[in-house]
Amino acid sequence: MRPIFLIGYRCTGKTSTGKYLAELLNKNFIDTDLVLESTFGTSIAQMVARHGWPYFRTKETETLTNLDLESAPVIATGGGIILAEENRAFLKENGVVVYLYAPASVLTDRIRKDENNTGRRPDLTRDSLALETKKMLEIRNPLYQALAEISINTEEYVPKAAARRIMAVLTDSGSKF
Repeated sequence: MRPIFLIGYRCTGKTSTGKYLAELLNKNFIDTDLVLESTFGTSIAQMVARHGWPYFRTKETETLTNLDLESAPVIATGGGIILAEENRAFLKENGVVVYLYAPASVLTDRIRKDENNTGRRPDLTRDSLALETKKMLEIRNPLYQALAEISINTEEYVPKAAARRIMAVLTDSGSKF
């Protein structure tokens, strides 16, 4: 089986679902945001504040393309990783792409409640959180959807159930993936 890349906006459950899925598959789990922060010794918010978004996006691409894919891991990606065409090509060529999604209102509520969001994740716009989420989804959803080989609505599936659903699709599809 090829690596499984989980894509989607903030708080769609990529990390939580990825951990469960890796456990079910007996594979390693990697979170690209955590790898990036560990590699550069800073939070994403601090990196963006110091160096700007273009610098961060360059480092995000470097992190993605330098991952060890030999063990066919489960990989949770940063929400904006799909913005770079180079990253989209890498994901498509090197693994199975699973898109986790939920409505903007659900994501806004989850982001507000997410303790990891405040210090580590920078604002994407100067808009309210609800408007920012809506605007970002309008831009990103077509990119996520175009890449997705499997799509899971995480409003309907909690992370453990989403992982089982992904497993079922992978198993049912046989050698497609």
